[in-house]
Amino acid sequence: MIRHNYHTHTFRCGHAIGEDEEYVMEAIGLGMQTIGFSDHVMLEGVTQVNVRGDFEMTEDYFSSIRSLEQKYKERIRILLGFEAEPFPEYFSYYEMLLKSGKIDYLILGNHCELENGRPKYFFSRATTKEDLIRYKNTLIRGMETGYFAYVAHPDYFMGGYGDFDRTCRQISEEICDAALRLNMPLEFNFAAIRRGKVEIGSTERYLYPHQDFWKIAKRKGCKMILGLDAHAPMELSSDKNDIGFRMARDLGMEIVHELDCFQKKEI
Repeated sequence: MIRHNYHTHTFRCGHAIGEDEEYVMEAIGLGMQTIGFSDHVMLEGVTQVNVRGDFEMTEDYFSSIRSLEQKYKERIRILLGFEAEPFPEYFSYYEMLLKSGKIDYLILGNHCELENGRPKYFFSRATTKEDLIRYKNTLIRGMETGYFAYVAHPDYFMGGYGDFDRTCRQISEEICDAALRLNMPLEFNFAAIRRGKVEIGSTERYLYPHQDFWKIAKRKGCKMILGLDAHAPMELSSDKNDIGFRMARDLGMEIVHELDCFQKKEI
């Protein structure tokens, strides 16, 4: 059973359901000690329907989560954050959010890049070696900023790629080396486990976590953090999460159970 989950979305992103308070009540019912909300970051000038909320939703998000934090402070720790891409155009915004205390933390989810303010290069659709290298380069660039508490689904690049080839091994090595150098946990993500296995390349597997990536992470000595990546209140308690718990346990890696989000690095 997970006691601290920092990867929780809200209806504002357009592909999650449920009211904010419903997630909190579900977490309390499970005996969780921490629920961290990390909806997809809303960005001024960026529109992604059913992917991230419009920038105008930001203040409502802040107000709602901070209100729940106060309402339930005797029962559970509630944190406010974002899952954000390493968009250089918005690094100053991320820094402002952290330094001002408007949010408690950021997690790094490298889903896509921007080109002239428009989302492009969706890494879940990566099919070429060049795509994988682009993913790795942008991910490590984000890791090195110091803005992010951990890396969400670091093996996301395998969501559309076929077999785990030499390029996959090489970029996995580089991601894990960066995580070690920067002392950043890598997230073992449960979302695709709940969705079930699909046929990709010559195998039937989960989009992620990818077994071969995590073998490298274990060999390197990386730290793991568990992320439910909940998009509905009931996903916090889904029976399918048990598969993820067993997979993570069987890897035998060091697991970071609780983040100290208030002990921020100098940025």
